[in-house]
Amino acid sequence: MYVMEQLVRERTRSYLEQAEQMRYSRRLRALRRVRRLEHKAERRMIEAWRRAAELRSALESADY
Repeated sequence: MYVMEQLVRERTRSYLEQAEQMRYSRRLRALRRVRRLEHKAERRMIEAWRRAAELRSALESADY
């Protein structure tokens, strides 16, 4: 009986460790995804600022 209890305990510990590792992996993937989305948004914002500056410049030169 003792051996069986020990096996069950080890298996349970293994499952818990595996579950914790999976949680860590999911968090890491989510963090990477958020960072990718952040970088994409930053690039879009920079492009929008650049385009707005071009349009302002074109309007200013059209006024003269």
